[in-house]
Amino acid sequence: MNTGSIRIVLLQISLFFCGFAKAEQGDQGMVAGALIVVELENPVSFVDAEEQPLQKKIGIGSVLAPGNWAIARKGGKLTLLLSNGTLVTLLSNTKMRIGDFQQEPFEAGDRKMSDLTGEPSSSEVGVDLDFGSLVVKTKKLDKKSSFDIRSPLGTAGIRGTEFRMGFDPGQGIELDVTESTVAFTPTAGGVATPVSQGGGLDFSGSGTVAIRALNPAVAQSIAQVTTSAVSASNDISLSAVTDAMNQTAAQDASDGGSEDSEGEEGEGEGDSDGAEESGGEDGGDSEGAGAEGGDASGSSAGEASSGSMIDSLLESDPDAKQTRETGKVSSNSKKMAGLPFSKAQLDKFYGFSDGLQNDLLEMEVEDAMRLLDVDGFSQSQGDLFFEYAEPTRELILELEDLALISLLDARIEEELIGSVLSEDSIESGKSQNLPTQTPDSNLDRQVLELGDDLRVAGTGEVFAQVEEMNGGSWSEAWIETARVGSALAQDYSLSADWEELSPLPSDQVMDNPFYDSISSIYNQLIYDLLDVGMNPVVIGGRSLSMGEQSYDFSELLGDKTSLLIGSTESLSLEGEIEFVGLAAEGVEAMLATGGAIEVSPGTSVRSALSGLVVAAREDVLLQEVALESAREVAVRSLRDLQLTQVAITAADRVHLRASRNLEVNGLELSQSLPSLIMQATTIRLSNIDFPSATAVQLNSLKGPIDGKYPNFGTAISLEQQLGRVNFIENVRSGGNLLNDRPSFDQFGGNISIGKLTNP
Repeated sequence: MNTGSIRIVLLQISLFFCGFAKAEQGDQGMVAGALIVVELENPVSFVDAEEQPLQKKIGIGSVLAPGNWAIARKGGKLTLLLSNGTLVTLLSNTKMRIGDFQQEPFEAGDRKMSDLTGEPSSSEVGVDLDFGSLVVKTKKLDKKSSFDIRSPLGTAGIRGTEFRMGFDPGQGIELDVTESTVAFTPTAGGVATPVSQGGGLDFSGSGTVAIRALNPAVAQSIAQVTTSAVSASNDISLSAVTDAMNQTAAQDASDGGSEDSEGEEGEGEGDSDGAEESGGEDGGDSEGAGAEGGDASGSSAGEASSGSMIDSLLESDPDAKQTRETGKVSSNSKKMAGLPFSKAQLDKFYGFSDGLQNDLLEMEVEDAMRLLDVDGFSQSQGDLFFEYAEPTRELILELEDLALISLLDARIEEELIGSVLSEDSIESGKSQNLPTQTPDSNLDRQVLELGDDLRVAGTGEVFAQVEEMNGGSWSEAWIETARVGSALAQDYSLSADWEELSPLPSDQVMDNPFYDSISSIYNQLIYDLLDVGMNPVVIGGRSLSMGEQSYDFSELLGDKTSLLIGSTESLSLEGEIEFVGLAAEGVEAMLATGGAIEVSPGTSVRSALSGLVVAAREDVLLQEVALESAREVAVRSLRDLQLTQVAITAADRVHLRASRNLEVNGLELSQSLPSLIMQATTIRLSNIDFPSATAVQLNSLKGPIDGKYPNFGTAISLEQQLGRVNFIENVRSGGNLLNDRPSFDQFGGNISIGKLTNP
């Protein structure tokens, strides 16, 4: 299960164990909407209308009632899912509240958030932005719905959109819109000013409202925030959302929604200090994720309503399933649902008496987890442990597991423990500080030889870094890590050093800490579904260069079918480079760098009997370059990819991908190419003729216009180009110019424009 799925499971469990009682709802009219925490990065705090901390713990899955303030302090971030499907993200240094939120009840069915294109029922939402910046992503609003964001200087009226609104008391309002339209009305009066997709607005509070173009960097930042928020909420079932609404309605009925019920345990974790201060101040934080989720409704777990989505998610996660299925679902079960205990820890916990459970839950979470992990820690030992005073317990917890169990088994009196144990005696008694009876002179000799070898190689810093990692405790595994790290920390010219190169197996390299940048790129290529093979033979270094030469890899590969030439900092290519000796079926050759790649104009890279992948963490700029492969050619940049007068020949497929911008100005392709894929946040194409027999797939962040088309021509503004496929100039298919929609309909039948599925 990936981390996104685990987060959704924990959120669903939190809603389940809150035990939402079904409040009575009329057949008509609106009820209070609900706010569900789906992302939280501390420091974040919550206060009520009187600026007092909320008397409950807030974490992922907690349900908030309208009317309370949320504060994301410096470095913090909070995303709320409104029950109408809207996602509101508070960025660092932001104070906001959902002041008014009414929504018509709706039937959940078997749907989840990702199934919705519009809000599930009409709603009325009013948001108060005190200071800071919000990123908002709404579902398409019902015609009867309203959504307003109020600030001291003006109000933004929303109609189904994606945008960012910021307010700084010293500078004014900034509004940036990436989808649909937002209408801004100054508080002092005046007409509403519409801001459409690709536009922005500035207003200082005096003078006129200034309309401007949207900064592409800001647009990309907004897209990143909303992508994360959508991912965190997509799998939440609508039944969980309606349960949250029921809880909010029940709380309103019992106490007007202004106070927490008396049944909530634990002190409030919000922090009101500095709540009135400007957004630039760094304040306190809440417990956040891992704290007790849900709301203080006082309902029991047995009253909870579990929709089919909750059931399926619980069944798919063994830890969550164990929590739900345990026979001791008591008042402690609700607390445990929000804590990071493993299945083994939960098994042991629920085997203890309620009294010992309570004692463990009053400890720091890390200390409780430590005791639950100690082999042999039993009910009787736990009872004795908590008979000691807290200072004595703290000393006992510093002991290693074996010493801790031995002390409890001996039932030593507390006074004696205090006279024997001290910080110094505990430290000196640890196993790593005890002298060994038989020093490993052979290991010591190997470490000395390693130090000498690395000093000669000029990589003495590798020895120092590995020694810091292992705390001075060397082993043969650490010696191997250092030797491989030394090889990876050197510079090589493959044409000059060919006879001295020693290829390394992937199991020695991919987990080496000095090769993290390449390992992450390799994993990204696999995630992109590129054919890079498994367990490659690796030629690695800090900086690598390849000059004009025919490189025979037959002896280096052995029975492997994948070759990785990877540099952690820089890679340079120049001249006519040919890979030979890669005749085995399915062999892949990869050129990758964790830094920059420099390819001189006029360079050609030819791998006539294998696939060819070129990848870099930084920008990839190819000018007057030729790439050739017997099967597939792929070029991947984790930033921008720019091709100018490039020729690519491949028998099966060409795949060009960038994380940000892909710009092509002159690309020659073989007429028999079966498949061409281009993927990036924004794609800009000029001077390219797609072979009419080639299936062309062009995927961008926002996908096609009107379900089919790119932008055409140079008159389209940069803001409108952002996130789209753009045919800038002289784009053809089979020699036919594609400069408008009619010509695209007539000659572009082999071209499909889609939306990125994993941007």
